[in-house]
This record gives sequence, structure tokens and C-alpha cells, in this order.
Amino acid sequence: MPPRVLVMADPQALAAEFALLAGLEPVEWVGEGLVVAPLAGGRDASDQVARLAAVSLPWRADDGPAPPLPFPADVGGGVYRRSPGHAPAPPGTPEVVLVDGEGFGLAGHVTTGMCLDLLGEMPDGPALDAGCGSGILGLAWARLGRGSVLAVDLDPQAVTQARESAWASGLDGAVRVRRAALNLLPAEELDAHVVLANAPRTAQDALRAVPGDPVPLGILISGLQADDMDAVVDAWEERGLALARRESVGRWHAAALRAP
Repeated sequence: MPPRVLVMADPQALAAEFALLAGLEPVEWVGEGLVVAPLAGGRDASDQVARLAAVSLPWRADDGPAPPLPFPADVGGGVYRRSPGHAPAPPGTPEVVLVDGEGFGLAGHVTTGMCLDLLGEMPDGPALDAGCGSGILGLAWARLGRGSVLAVDLDPQAVTQARESAWASGLDGAVRVRRAALNLLPAEELDAHVVLANAPRTAQDALRAVPGDPVPLGILISGLQADDMDAVVDAWEERGLALARRESVGRWHAAALRAP
């Protein structure tokens, strides 16, 4: 596997295949096409051999070393997520730019992927990204034009990272970030909002402990295994929400619930 590969095609053809090319770590647009660095960002070599073999466009090895990239780029839920060192998306492809940091959600964990895929199950509206980590879910919500976002996390490093990622993505006007404990949020920040909660059981329980028993427009839940997911889904159904879709990858589960 060469450290750099030039995929040769016109911009329209590259855009049509960009969901696949994003997994090969795009690093530079050039006159002949798109340069990717398949082994950058911590990718597994065997996976990248299979990805490159699936590319239908012509390619050749390109001179030069692979640049250092802090985490892999990817496409999920119709949104390209990348670091500042990756090449930008082609025109017409929504993207968010994530700065490196300690917040959860940077490197394509399966729970993040499931949440991005389930965003379409949620109604449009203002969103609360609860336990936002890197901020990926709230940034994707805003980039897709679904609504404004309040992103909260108790970890100050995650708050800094999410705020800097909002700025790097040009979404600082649509995504507000602040430090907060979930159980101390005012009810109006959950009530009639879409709640995005890729977070462990303790955080899920804290959301339901917000005084006033607020009822979201919808809630997207992940970060849980089967038994915990059963309990959390049952609790939100008792509050009046209906399960729209549930899925799993390995031991991890995700669910989308919405108001009837």
C-alpha cells in the first residue's frame, strides 16, 4: 500500500464516489484529481487495501510521505467529518471539521456512526447535544440545517474542543457550547427540543432527572448495551415518546424515539 495515492478523475466523478474516498483519508485536491493517504489517521492496512480495490476510478501511487493526521475521516449520515489536515469536501457535500482533543466521537466509534445514521428519524427543531464530547452530533445537526444547537458537557476539555470545532466548521453562530451537568439543566432546554445523547447510562439517567419531567420532540440515544438500552427506552416511552427505530452494532445499541 503506497503512503499516498492519486485518484485521477474530474471533480464530478470524484464527488460521486466521495463517500468511499473519504475512508481513504483525502489530503489534497490537485489538478489531476484527489490525493489520499490510506494509512494515515490510524487506519488498518488490510481494510484500506479493500477500500482502494473498491474504487472504480483510475489511480496511481503519488510521491511524498503521508501527512500526520490525528484521526480518520469518514462520511456518516450524509456528513463528511474530518480534521483540519484532511482535504475539504467537494462542493455539495456537507462537512464538519473536528479539532483534535479528548472529547468522545472523533474516530468513528460505532455509536457515533449509528447516531449519525439515525439523525433522519428525528424531527427538525432546536437540539440539545447532551454530553456532547467532541461535538460531532450537534455540528452535524446544524450543518444539515436541521436547527440550532446547544451542546453541553461537564468535561471542560470536551467543551473547549467542541467550541473550537464549531469555529473550525464555521458553525459557531449555530452551535452554542457550554459546561453543564445534565441533571441541572433547566427543563426548557429539553422540552420541545430534539435531544442527542450518545452517552453512558449515568448520563442518560441524569437527563431523565431534570426537574419538571420535560418531554423532548425526539431523543436519539446511544452509548448503551442491550439491557441498559431496554431500560432507557422504556423510561422515555413511559414519558410519552414512541420508538421510531432501534439498531445495534456488536454489543452497542442506538435508538430513536419521537413524540407521537
